Amino acid sequence: MLQRNQMPYSALSPHHGGCRMPYALFSNSVKVSKAFPHKSDVWRHAVESGLVMEVGLGEEDPPRRLLDIGYAIHACAADPVEKSAATGMSEHDISQMIAACQLNQRSAAAAS
Repeated sequence: MLQRNQMPYSALSPHHGGCRMPYALFSNSVKVSKAFPHKSDVWRHAVESGLVMEVGLGEEDPPRRLLDIGYAIHACAADPVEKSAATGMSEHDISQMIAACQLNQRSAAAAS
């Protein structure tokens, strides 16, 4: 049985819906976009930036999305949280703070 303030392993594991590593767009191994919480968000950003082409492999196969040469999507460290000029925090800021807290929680548990 779980003690108070304990989370099951699956809640912390990135493979089971817990703390996820953010993703970013890289060009020649240099990070060129902000960190996004999901890989699909980076793909959307790349499409909006004109960095994605669709290539058809055959008449029956659906076209595949490919990044321009030299670009790739990789897991990365979360961006530092910046104060918002607005009165509240953005959803992106909140998700990054939650991810950082979960990472710190795992580090503290491993250190004890």
